[in-house]
Amino acid sequence: MSKQNRKPKPKTPKINKILFAETENKYFFLYHHWYLPLKKRCNKLISFDWRYNLLIYGKKEMNKRFLKIIEKEKPDYVFSWARGDDTELEMLLKIREISPKTKTILFSGDEDTTFETFSRYFILFYDYGLISPNPEKYIPKYNKDGIKNIFPIIGALNTDFFKPINTKKKYDVTFIGASRGKLSKRYEYIKFLKDNGIKIKVFGWGWDKYPKLKEIYGGPLESEELVKVLNQSKISLCFSKDDFGKTEVKGKHFETAACKTFSLTEYSKGYLKYFKQKKEIILFKDKEDLLKKIKYYLKHKKERERIAEVAYKKIIKNYNLDIDLKKLFKVQSKKDFTHKKLPKINKKITSLSKNDLNLSLEKLKNKLKNKDYIILTDRKCKNLPYRKYLQAYSLEKTRKPMSCCNYYVHSKILGDYLYFITKDAFKNLNKENFSSFLNINQFMVTKDYLLNNLQNFKKILNGKKIDFITEKNTAIIALPLIRINKTKIKDYETMKKAFIFYFLYKLFSLKIRKKPALFYYIFALSLEILRGKRFILGALMKILKDKDKKNKLNSYKKK
Repeated sequence: MSKQNRKPKPKTPKINKILFAETENKYFFLYHHWYLPLKKRCNKLISFDWRYNLLIYGKKEMNKRFLKIIEKEKPDYVFSWARGDDTELEMLLKIREISPKTKTILFSGDEDTTFETFSRYFILFYDYGLISPNPEKYIPKYNKDGIKNIFPIIGALNTDFFKPINTKKKYDVTFIGASRGKLSKRYEYIKFLKDNGIKIKVFGWGWDKYPKLKEIYGGPLESEELVKVLNQSKISLCFSKDDFGKTEVKGKHFETAACKTFSLTEYSKGYLKYFKQKKEIILFKDKEDLLKKIKYYLKHKKERERIAEVAYKKIIKNYNLDIDLKKLFKVQSKKDFTHKKLPKINKKITSLSKNDLNLSLEKLKNKLKNKDYIILTDRKCKNLPYRKYLQAYSLEKTRKPMSCCNYYVHSKILGDYLYFITKDAFKNLNKENFSSFLNINQFMVTKDYLLNNLQNFKKILNGKKIDFITEKNTAIIALPLIRINKTKIKDYETMKKAFIFYFLYKLFSLKIRKKPALFYYIFALSLEILRGKRFILGALMKILKDKDKKNKLNSYKKK
């Protein structure tokens, strides 16, 4: 067939409306990775700045505003990032009522650390999921749970934004990223390189708290500056450890390669699925190995540039978000769409109090007849929507005997002023402190496990610490599913490892909106400090001294 007679390939039709439920803040990667590719794929991109609305108006009002936009615009798609404590689960299902044709898509870019405790539960409230990296590992896990509408997004990279620009290489070595926790060892590496004479420049949040790095710290970077610095670097570093010291595939390597800049990347086996070692990627395993390779590649410019060129070509060909989105929309345009329903859990659940556990064994067994799962309660908590459902679901899918959720600490005056993160507390605290923060109301257990450990549970309801939680026997759900009125109080340094201090965000919101209630709220916090909650004072003093934290909060403001 001649070229003249060939029919042109049909173009993927543009989507009419997409709602991008993310920040417009150019300091954050979701903006520069996703905003422009989505805009390219639709006639109208509606932006809902989640971070701004959450900080200024609070969770409840933020969710109301979000639904109003859905009702008004009736978008074809809603794209949002995986986060659970600020999104009301019932709101996600409400979307289906007010705009039945709107498809909700959840992007999760950190399955290695979130799948077991968060993503596998949160995805139930969305129509589709996009995951990166390691889709070949996690798509089968989702499918095993019965979740089928999961699509791979490798790299999740906007190559129209991250690209080579004509500029001089003014930096020998750079690192762009937050300082993170101690287990990530980022500070340890940067300090080691500086002490060994490497000319390194550091950009990102959190580094101003290290006086010894003051002369090499360049502050956080907005999107355009980030790309510029990557292009100006001879070597860009990519650290792969998370806050718990576990290595994972990071997007920083993909971003650097897209700018045709040479990257030295901390070893993680996952990278080798995408890049050939020593040809397309150079990995380091420890400080000494990193120092050695920096010195080598600074001296060998041609070899450095050759590897950067090969990695760049690989990125452009295989890891372009725009291509992935094109494929996604093309597949969806050929499918009949119906919202998936929450999977049915055919289990009977009941609650037991202290008085119930003190019944005779025969009476207790009779009370539990035909029951499958039990919530232990001291009657001092409020269940949030889908608490019973999600904890029963977690027991079904993990086959573990216990399920434990996150909780809010609430008061009439302060509202939800603390948010307990079970997973972080488990990883960051010693056993005694972790156990002290656990609340009996967090748990759902199987009937057999309760009866086999009856004496332990009796002691817990009589005030003993819950000290037998392990990763093997407990499914942690990283979602707030209950609200309690009090928790164990410790010093600030201990509390910050287990809680998000919601009262700080409330103060910020009241200050920005110049609400008279600000003074009332400060007074209420002062009373709580006098009542023994000294951690509140510690948090306030810390944020007043922390210029980086204040700048980060201020960066969320509308310009």
